[in-house]
Order: sequence, then C-alpha cells, then structure tokens
Amino acid sequence: MTRAEVLLRLQTIQTKGIRVLRLLESRPFSVSTEAEIRSLSRWIKEELQNEYQRMLPERAQKAMSLFERSIYSPTIDETWKKSGINHLKTDGVVDRKWQETLEAVIYNAGKYLP
Repeated sequence: MTRAEVLLRLQTIQTKGIRVLRLLESRPFSVSTEAEIRSLSRWIKEELQNEYQRMLPERAQKAMSLFERSIYSPTIDETWKKSGINHLKTDGVVDRKWQETLEAVIYNAGKYLP
C-alpha cells in the first residue's frame, strides 16, 4: 500500500469512530440510531481484525512498504490489541464501554494523520 492509501484507511477508521461517538451521545437511542452504532462499530472491528490478520505472517511483512511496516502495522496491532475493540460485542448492550473503546480506536488511528 502506498502512504496515501494507508493514511486514507486510518482516516476512514477514525471518521467512522467519530460518527459512532456522536451517535453514542444521543441517548436515548432510536432504533435506527442504535442500528447505525452497531453497523459502524462492526465495520470498524472487522476492518481492524482483517488488517491485523493480513499483516501477521512474516511473508506479508516482507512485502510491505517501509511506511506500512513502521507506521501502519504497529498502529493496527496496537489498536486491535489494546483499544478493547477485539472484545467489543457488537450485538451486546450498548454501554459506556463502547465509548471508551471507540475513543481509544480514534486516538490510535489518528496518531499519524496530518
């Protein structure tokens, strides 16, 4: 992936995370709001999981650009493992944990964005 592609992916994750946080502030949730929260959160979780798994094999890391190895891969790894998104039950009760998790995702994804 090029530097621009990497930054676009991180920007997309961050943008969707910010949207979820805004929706989480609108309690009580309507049915459509809760559905959007779940959908966006599920997308973020799946995107991070797919990228994390894609970058795990050593052969995949050898094929990465320097920017991917030094910035993108560690960002995805840290976000997947430490933000709590890997444990978020997107079909469970929407509670305070969702907000904390999405805040961590947004922070990590945005560290290297201009």
